[in-house]
Amino acid sequence: MTTASNSPKRKLSGPTTASDVFFGTFLQAGRKYLFLPVDQKALFYLVAVTLVSTFAAYYPPSEGYYLASKGNIFNRYGTKVGWFWTIITVGPFIWLSSYLHHKNHSEALRHLTRLLVATGVWYFVTHTYMHVEKLTGRCVHHESGAPSDRDQCSLAGGKWAPGIDISGHAFMLIYMTLFISEEAKSFLNWPNTPKRNINISSLKECNEFKMYTNSVQGLFLILFFFHIFWDFQLLITCLFYHDASHKLIGAGTAIVCWALTYKFWYPMAFPGLPIKRKVKAF
Repeated sequence: MTTASNSPKRKLSGPTTASDVFFGTFLQAGRKYLFLPVDQKALFYLVAVTLVSTFAAYYPPSEGYYLASKGNIFNRYGTKVGWFWTIITVGPFIWLSSYLHHKNHSEALRHLTRLLVATGVWYFVTHTYMHVEKLTGRCVHHESGAPSDRDQCSLAGGKWAPGIDISGHAFMLIYMTLFISEEAKSFLNWPNTPKRNINISSLKECNEFKMYTNSVQGLFLILFFFHIFWDFQLLITCLFYHDASHKLIGAGTAIVCWALTYKFWYPMAFPGLPIKRKVKAF
């Protein structure tokens, strides 16, 4: 005699499409790349900048390459406005991932404060570099007056001889990638579906969670793209721009700023470190 099972039947998922495979592959690649230990990344950047910059100083590559021009499209619309891209990509990622974890707007704002701090650090350091360069540089072959900066020098028909021109690009590119790597940790152990007995009780909320998860995954892939792009731009900077010592100072400053915030400040005080999920559940 056959008895019917009282256990509910498991609903089978739909067929896997090529786009699902493509998306999943890139998501896994992003996890492997962004979840590398940030301490090791910082050390790698310091060594890489030193070696590549020293090599370029003794064996300078041809400046005829398109990427050697500061007016190239990647530099003009990428690196020069790099912090803008950081704000509009990392900001939504922090907000959405934090809100879904805590289900609380105040907690999401608390985590978003780290972006505000990073923006302040970026602004202070880059403007300090500009001030140092202005104080140590000078205008030569000018027609009249005593121009005190590049713009005034150009208007006077002169040529600006840079002084201590610390690489703001080396600083910003490394600082952005370390910042992205730290904030991406909140995606670690992100569950594909919520545990309904914890925070999410209704089917509607469950479907909303899945929709928002897709958004977080998309933002995570965008962070992955920019991390790779900033690494590429750092290589170009090391090969073609600034003196080796100035690039090393910029790299060192970025690592110090990252360490002061994520190693000393955030573990002990507001706003705290990014979410660290030990298991795949909220």
